[in-house]
Amino acid sequence: MTSQNTAPANRLASETSPYLLQHAHNPVDWFPWGTEAFAAARSQNKPIFVSVGYSTCYWCHVMERECFEDPAVAALMNELFISIKVDREERPDVDQLYMTAVQILTRRGGWPMSVFLTPDLRPFYGGTYFPKDDMAGRPGFMTLLRSLSRAFHDRSPEVTQSANQLVDVLTELAQPALPEKSITIDLPLIQRLIDQSASDYDPRHGGFGGAPKFPRQTLLETIFAFLAHHPNERLLKQVTHTLDALAQGGIRDHLGGAFHRYSTDAKWRVPHFEIMLYDNAMLAWLYVEAYRQTELPFYAETARGIFDFVLREMTSSEGAFYTAFDAEVDHREGQSYLWTEAEIIAILGQDDARLFNNAYGVDRGPNFEDPHGGPGYADQNVLYLPEPLSPEVNQQLEPMRGKLLAERSKRKQPLLDTKVITGWNALMIRALAHAGQVLQEERYLSAARSCADFLLRHHRLPDGGLLRTSRDGTAKYDGFLDDYAFLIRALIDLRNADGHEGWKDHAASLMISVLGRFQDPSTGGFFFTAAGAEDLIVRQKVASDSPLPSGNAQLALALLDLAQADEARAVIQAFAGPLSQQPEAMSSMLEAAFEYVHRFGPIEVPAGNTPGRPISPTELAESVVQCSAQWASKTEAILTLAIAEGYHLNSNQTTGKLVATQLEVTNAEASVDFPVGIESEFSFTAEPLCVYFDQINIRLRLASPPAGPLHIRLTYQACTNDACYPAIVKRIEIPLQNQT
Repeated sequence: MTSQNTAPANRLASETSPYLLQHAHNPVDWFPWGTEAFAAARSQNKPIFVSVGYSTCYWCHVMERECFEDPAVAALMNELFISIKVDREERPDVDQLYMTAVQILTRRGGWPMSVFLTPDLRPFYGGTYFPKDDMAGRPGFMTLLRSLSRAFHDRSPEVTQSANQLVDVLTELAQPALPEKSITIDLPLIQRLIDQSASDYDPRHGGFGGAPKFPRQTLLETIFAFLAHHPNERLLKQVTHTLDALAQGGIRDHLGGAFHRYSTDAKWRVPHFEIMLYDNAMLAWLYVEAYRQTELPFYAETARGIFDFVLREMTSSEGAFYTAFDAEVDHREGQSYLWTEAEIIAILGQDDARLFNNAYGVDRGPNFEDPHGGPGYADQNVLYLPEPLSPEVNQQLEPMRGKLLAERSKRKQPLLDTKVITGWNALMIRALAHAGQVLQEERYLSAARSCADFLLRHHRLPDGGLLRTSRDGTAKYDGFLDDYAFLIRALIDLRNADGHEGWKDHAASLMISVLGRFQDPSTGGFFFTAAGAEDLIVRQKVASDSPLPSGNAQLALALLDLAQADEARAVIQAFAGPLSQQPEAMSSMLEAAFEYVHRFGPIEVPAGNTPGRPISPTELAESVVQCSAQWASKTEAILTLAIAEGYHLNSNQTTGKLVATQLEVTNAEASVDFPVGIESEFSFTAEPLCVYFDQINIRLRLASPPAGPLHIRLTYQACTNDACYPAIVKRIEIPLQNQT
């Protein structure tokens, strides 16, 4: 994962971030993000290359091995660029801003993020992972470096114009779009937006959407908040089925108790093996809440497993929580978590192994194939539960799990990122406080208090502000909106759990700091970065979840708890436009809107306009396809998709990373007939693709005449000849009265 420590150190050797330290012995002349790098770029008249990642990012490690450890690549970088390494977990503002730029430029994003800037920090080119050498008609990293350096020096006016235009777009997108029509946020609207957000529920495997599959904790919490006041069997089934599937799947570490970051498949079987503090904090809260609302012991047991893991494996001696475990060991993803049947038999013996292997799916054959190496077929096992365990069998298996965990601990372990991040720690404080109150576990309350004390002692500034992160006693970077918002909510919940008013006093004090540092008095809501930040070209104001909950939404909820309802309403109103259009991306803000409406009644939001505001890649992708429908008979409907000129859709037969066109009738049994795609060649892929152009008709055949309007979920990805846009999900209703 890291370069050899015998190589000479670069400037990153004095940093505290494990991610930056991983690159401290690269031959690249890395700078950390800061004034020294900016001054060097200006004085040497060189463009800036910024590489953003994080310590447990698999493809970040791959690009390091292929490019940044290679002396020839490093020499070219050092000659042509000022190179900056950024830990996105330390500087989410830098990551967030330039990721938006990369998505505008390429219609895709991810990590490692690679972005090229002028010396005054304006982006002019970007992407994600680049291989060292040219391949499949695409330039490799070395070719790209030479090309961009020539463009910067030989075509300076063009680069400047492109960078200026991109900054203008970023500035416009930094503010939420105002609603075109007035909106009344009331209970019926909130119910509709929740249903829309959960419309991609997977009734077979649980969860939402397809592979790769994320837990979507903020949506689950919003549904639980709604269910606490408005019981709904359908929604309760969706969230409990999802939590059951997660807890039984391979995304859960059945020996250690924690959850991995996401599942690579729709069945929750094979995870991407990173273990993130924030994922486990939010999932632990959900399992505690599921127990509170259902009283099923399995949920309490699952929550305890998470807490026990975090307290055992991710807690400092001072009570703070560490950031993450890596996904790989010795370049092999998931290596420390995988088993073979023979290994388990050798440890447990034949009889116990028979029971264990049957319970955890091992006797069904290997289910893990290393995607980045290995023999080319599945040869190891991720443990999962094909069927729920009875209490009796679970008790029998407990000592076996202990034996295997002890044996696993002898293996080489994945890297633990020992940064302490304020916001992520706050999420765990909130979960522990909730568990202490609901499960009546004093040790969880004690752990929550210890962490809160640590943050207030070591991450709080004399002027009332917060610092973002610390490691080995060194705290640094001004806190961001999420850090304040998450900690305020955690302190309020801790006060509700243990009754000590001092926690709420700290929360109220932090809220005063937020209002002074982050609030936008002109249009409402809060900026992500505090006023006075000098190393960002644009201050962004967003309310979408990431999967972390939105800082703006969390502040709205905290304002409600601090009896500042008018201020909370102003935040919700500021983001009402995007909330009404894209609720699935703003679950936390939807929860805030529900809590306000539940307590105080509807919110009226007048129409507005945002002159000259460019549309985002997602908004553009939504406009590419216009839908219409007609009934051919009482049991047959035709959906027509009109595709804008210059664009195409991936056909329903598309595989791999591109998103296929998919259609599902959600309230009736139906078969779907897609047209055959047109085979076409594109510069971004070596193989031809089957795509749809111009206009297509999709035929729906129903098993019987419907009793009401047909509800359809259409998924598509719009592309041009050289770029693909974010995938879009459209909900379509075909009224009954159009039948013939």
